Amino acid sequence: MELQSGQNIALTQNLLRITVSYPKAATFGSDVDASAFMLTAQNKVRGDDDFIFFNQPAAPNGSLSLTTSGERSLFSLDLSKIDADITKIAITLVIDGPDSISGLQEIQLNVEGVAVFNVPLADRSEKALILGEVYRHNSGWKLRATGQGFSGGLEPLAVNFGVDVSSPSPVPAPVITTVSLEKRIQEKAPRLISLAKTATVCLTKHNLQSARAKVVFVVGASGSLADAFTNGNVQAMLERAAVLAMQLEGVDNMEMWGFANKHRKYPNVTLDNLEGYVAGIRNSDRIDESEVLPGLGYSNNEPPILEEIIKTFEHCDLPVYVVFITEGNISRTRAIKDAISRSSHYPIFWKFVGLGGRDYGILAELESLTDRRINNSHFFAVDDFSTLSDERLYDLLLEAFKDWTQAAKQERILR
Repeated sequence: MELQSGQNIALTQNLLRITVSYPKAATFGSDVDASAFMLTAQNKVRGDDDFIFFNQPAAPNGSLSLTTSGERSLFSLDLSKIDADITKIAITLVIDGPDSISGLQEIQLNVEGVAVFNVPLADRSEKALILGEVYRHNSGWKLRATGQGFSGGLEPLAVNFGVDVSSPSPVPAPVITTVSLEKRIQEKAPRLISLAKTATVCLTKHNLQSARAKVVFVVGASGSLADAFTNGNVQAMLERAAVLAMQLEGVDNMEMWGFANKHRKYPNVTLDNLEGYVAGIRNSDRIDESEVLPGLGYSNNEPPILEEIIKTFEHCDLPVYVVFITEGNISRTRAIKDAISRSSHYPIFWKFVGLGGRDYGILAELESLTDRRINNSHFFAVDDFSTLSDERLYDLLLEAFKDWTQAAKQERILR
């Protein structure tokens, strides 16, 4: 029997095999994760054990389990073992990446031997779905075909189930984000797993485990930073920022700029291109061997790239966290101050990082800058990158960000 959206059917058996199929179109580059929420009459999970996903594939009592292979997932469900206070099991699908569900060839929920539901996909832009619900009805169980979408992905899906993602709760959003991040890293860049775990610890330490933000990476490319490019320090900073970006935004896609006399936006940083990324952009289109990044010149000119970032993100829906790498030798003080001051009216936070340089000028004195709406920047210098632990680096990166988000919300810069 084929079900339509909203249609339900009685279930006459306790043992169910529910297959979710989601073949991808050729241009689809995101991850797809099927999961299940076991819900009480209040439409809430009772705790972590009620969230069944790839890293927790079975309920403790064996009533529900998940196996995934390729572009399909199988839920094995024994209704006779479901705890009495669970009234509903929601089967869900989440797109983890820039694509939406319309990028899939199809989404099918197949309760073997019972019914099939093909989710309508035309002209849809959501990133998460409740595919169907198995729910108690009188003394038995029923299946409902749902197909309800959520544009923002996993977070609004969790909120729909009564999860308060802004405070501790049975299944907080950061737990889901962390698991998803570790899965992506394990598949594409396993050497960064320990880095991801360290970032998680530091986010929690700074009470930012529920924070969401878009991370942008900007790196200076004047001659003074040539050694940092050559010895791998810039690549190392990029990797640490990329992991933080995945933690805060939940997507594997960090925007990247370089600047010297001129500035340029480079391809977004993903787990697919992260390894060797810096060497790749250094060796592309190279004409002048003396330039650190081809075509950008030799000395630093901060104001144009500051203005470019402001123009790009002044209307962003998420807080924008800019990791700005510089070697110092700051000279355009007035223009820099004006840009930072003006950007304080927008959802943009600047984290200036001095990398083995000197004479950081106004960047090291931003705490005393009073001519702005709120304090929207922070600076620290790394004199010797090789002696700095990852935990200490993340602590420095996260310092002052929480204070800025609170001030920005009070000023209604952030919602």
